[in-house]
Amino acid sequence: MYSTFLRIQGQLLIEPPLRLSDQVNGFVDYLELRNTTTEPLLSTYPVVSPVEGKTTIEKASIVLILPEAAEAGRGQMMWKEKVRHQVALNTTAFSMACDVHLEPGVSLLTHLQRYQREFLPVTRMSAVAVASLMGLAPGAQPQTLQRDFALVNPRNIVSFSVRPAEAEAEA
Repeated sequence: MYSTFLRIQGQLLIEPPLRLSDQVNGFVDYLELRNTTTEPLLSTYPVVSPVEGKTTIEKASIVLILPEAAEAGRGQMMWKEKVRHQVALNTTAFSMACDVHLEPGVSLLTHLQRYQREFLPVTRMSAVAVASLMGLAPGAQPQTLQRDFALVNPRNIVSFSVRPAEAEAEA
């Protein structure tokens, strides 16, 4: 889990038959992680704390959730036909390119306005930490992240652009 300035790595207990997104988007304002390590995004500083047995995190402060393992297969009862859109998202801590999967006829703006408190599932995510927050020295490489699946907190999205579909781009 990433906030604007911290990375908190740990284990989130997911109650079957829930998926990660179901657990995160539940009706609670806090998530509890086990065996956590907290470190600043600025890589020149050491770990903030030793391993903590249990850590409680306010969901509103989370910018991005990156699971270490791939999501398990989707439940057939929860599956809906969706349309893939390529987007560029800028959050308070990351700039990313990813895919969002929306119901047919629903725009990303409409989805975000409708589900303001639900983390946005994205796929094929490639992100870079915002350099101004990182305090990078000249010539230093920014922190980059790539995942097949991630969750983005819509309350931390600063801007987004939906890229034209390949068929539209060729026209």
